[in-house]
Amino acid sequence: MKKEYLLVPVGVAGVSISGPLVKWALACGASPVTVAFLRLLLATLVLLVPALRTGALREMLHSSRRQLALAVAAAALLALHFASWMTSLSRTSTFASVALVCTQPLFVAALSGVALKEPIKREAVPGALTAVVGAIGIGVFSAGGGGGDTVGDLLALAGAAFMAGHWLCGRAARRTGSALGYMTFVYGLTSVFLALLMPFTGGFSAPAASLPAIVLLALVCTLGGQALFTYALGFVSADVVSFALLGEPVGAAIWAYLLFGEQVTAPLLAGGVVVLIGLAWYMLGEMRAARRS
Repeated sequence: MKKEYLLVPVGVAGVSISGPLVKWALACGASPVTVAFLRLLLATLVLLVPALRTGALREMLHSSRRQLALAVAAAALLALHFASWMTSLSRTSTFASVALVCTQPLFVAALSGVALKEPIKREAVPGALTAVVGAIGIGVFSAGGGGGDTVGDLLALAGAAFMAGHWLCGRAARRTGSALGYMTFVYGLTSVFLALLMPFTGGFSAPAASLPAIVLLALVCTLGGQALFTYALGFVSADVVSFALLGEPVGAAIWAYLLFGEQVTAPLLAGGVVVLIGLAWYMLGEMRAARRS
């Protein structure tokens, strides 16, 4: 097995603790947008030195106008993703929020169908429908007092939609150029967009007690999770990464239990499991369709 494959479980462990760390920061009195802003700002500062030293950022800044416009759009969508998803964590359970935000592949398929005229493959439809049923189940259980929150669930789904748009723009923007230059540019610009959102979302709020969680979010989740996946995609199949990320809600639930004693109610667990089964089925269908073509 290639050693690069070992990066995948490390990345999953990194992103899995993201939800619980956000909840830690929120419980200390930090606002969701402030947490996202400081997370992206710290990650950018860490990446900035190597990006300047290697010339990767300069290369990114000298990209075509189309690539830069797509990167700007990717940053704006990433800011909206973090703002909506982190706010959802202040309202609903960690497991439900992370399971719903993991539906982003379905939103990618829907957006591709509208914008790129690439309809979802026939083999992937049953899995997509199963995941949608699971997501509806989480919403119904939340509305019925099953341990979640309907508004929080909707915010998590909005976060999934924004993340799907981010990935589509980023995939087009990164056809050429280094991952380091792209990530530094997008993460930095995302922090600027989040700063602009702050006055409309309660202002800056980050008590000292929340700072350890925010630092861990930047180092462990952004750089040790998302950035690691961006790097790993140069060596590992996107299908491997996609399937590995289905473990994120499970990891998040385990971390939330260990750190806060947060338990998942049976109805939300059932809905989340159906979502994950549907997503796995959907991805298998996409892979079969790709082999057929």
